[in-house]
Amino acid sequence: MTPITESGIARTRALIDPVFLGSPIVRQAALDTALGCSLTLKLETLNPIRSFKGRGTEALMASLENKPSHVVATSSGNFGQGLARAATRRGVKATIFSGEDDNPAKLEAMRRLGAEVRLVARDEDSKAAARKAALDMGALYIEDGAHPEIAAGAGTMAVELLARCDGLDAILVQIGDGALVTGVGSWIKATSPKTRVIGVTALGSPGMRTSLRLGKPVGLAPDTIADGMAIHTPIASAVEEVAAVIDDIVEVDDEAMLDAMALLLGSASLVAEPSGAAGVAAIMCNAEMFRGQKVAAIVTGANVRPELLAQAATRLAPS
Repeated sequence: MTPITESGIARTRALIDPVFLGSPIVRQAALDTALGCSLTLKLETLNPIRSFKGRGTEALMASLENKPSHVVATSSGNFGQGLARAATRRGVKATIFSGEDDNPAKLEAMRRLGAEVRLVARDEDSKAAARKAALDMGALYIEDGAHPEIAAGAGTMAVELLARCDGLDAILVQIGDGALVTGVGSWIKATSPKTRVIGVTALGSPGMRTSLRLGKPVGLAPDTIADGMAIHTPIASAVEEVAAVIDDIVEVDDEAMLDAMALLLGSASLVAEPSGAAGVAAIMCNAEMFRGQKVAAIVTGANVRPELLAQAATRLAPS
């Protein structure tokens, strides 16, 4: 991946549909009390796809010099929604390969936004199937995490956050394919180097974490409720880019993410999917690491399965 520069992120902002920009920055005293730190949330759930992915997909589709007639990608849902919307509004056909057991609401949302969704079995390599289909159809294959424009689009969140919240001690950033933390981390390192960038991975998705430790891509099957952070094998360039921007990395399990979803719901009336709540979960699991500090986290998405939201709700303390 081409290195993400401060100027590149600034230029990318002009390419993104304004509906994804200027997302709310939220403070809630109840969260500060519960977590023992001063927490600022960047809320990426109040847009047409209820996820941050619209920034990167808009940036990518807008930057293509030769507009394709057809794009193909793999997605569990949020990236696919962003790509479907960005492609369709530009007159480009989109085909998304997803797992047959992926969140049905996300699958339907991709279709509603104009994508053809092709389901693959759990034991099938969806990326291989998508690459072959793209080749057969003469379409452009797009891989989340492989395009610098996607990371730069995600980096625009950090631009907005630091414009209104200076002096941060740390920012918690979810890691799946790596585009989010690469973009956000690149802006933080360039403009607020004293702010620590803490990557957050799902315990049940060890691929990126192991790859970072070994310095090369390692394929490990994910098993987590956090579908937005579940990857099998990271892209080699993404491993290098992530390593360049993070100061530390922590992992959270499914139970911690459900607890964080409950905390956000009960203390701030915020709905988050497991991946969206992972930053808050990381603070809950590492309280001493962040105690008394000024911290930021990104609520990356709210496309949660109803049964998981119900599980989170049962964890709320009685009023």
